[in-house]
Amino acid sequence: MSTIEISRSRFYQITYDVTKESHERFNIGTYKEKKLHLVLKRYFEQNMDYHEVPCNGFIADILRENTITEIETSGFTGLNPKLDAYLPEYQVTLVLPLASQKYVSWIDLETGEISPKRRSPKKQTVYNALCECIRIKKHIGAKNLRILAVMLEMQEYRVLDGWSTDRKKGSHRYERIPTDLLEIYELTDKSSYAEWIPDVCQKEFTVETFAKHAKIPAETARTVIKLMEHMGILAFAGKSGRKYLYSRTDDL
Repeated sequence: MSTIEISRSRFYQITYDVTKESHERFNIGTYKEKKLHLVLKRYFEQNMDYHEVPCNGFIADILRENTITEIETSGFTGLNPKLDAYLPEYQVTLVLPLASQKYVSWIDLETGEISPKRRSPKKQTVYNALCECIRIKKHIGAKNLRILAVMLEMQEYRVLDGWSTDRKKGSHRYERIPTDLLEIYELTDKSSYAEWIPDVCQKEFTVETFAKHAKIPAETARTVIKLMEHMGILAFAGKSGRKYLYSRTDDL
């Protein structure tokens, strides 16, 4: 798979610095700055003179020379207008943090107590990044656009304000703190996307086959296949009973 070199020691130092800087301001219910965004912004550009720079009607997270880097902690929804403005003139990198490993603690606003962290069974993969790409599909494959799927270990804090008896269902996320940098996968040209097609899906296959071998839910597989159809990597290949069949194209 296409990866880029990482520096875990630098990542740890940045995380420590960001946490230390904000510690005195940390107050449940009042602290609003999001550490995940800040840590990644400093990781990808240490010189803060290049942070938060006005550009073509927007504020770029990082703008240095002819390159823009956007840290997209909430996914790619609503990103098309920015890309419309940036891509004709700049090289653009979209950084998408994903929780490969996640620990969750719960905040009780009434008592101020924070529960011990527990490991979440939910794990994000590069397929989550591919699903986000469907939101900006008209730009996917542009020669000056790359996407970095940043695999992280995270500590997530959630507020006990949900509608269920235990107040967890429908609760709100308060903060995510990255605790380790595991890997960074790069998506650029068609071949880097095609790398994520399971090996058994070289000939005709169904959504269910793709999902099983990629170890993802069928709905996720359906979205990924839809993206790759749009890119010309996969094509509809008929039906087997009621199930649609897909196959790889030679357009890579």
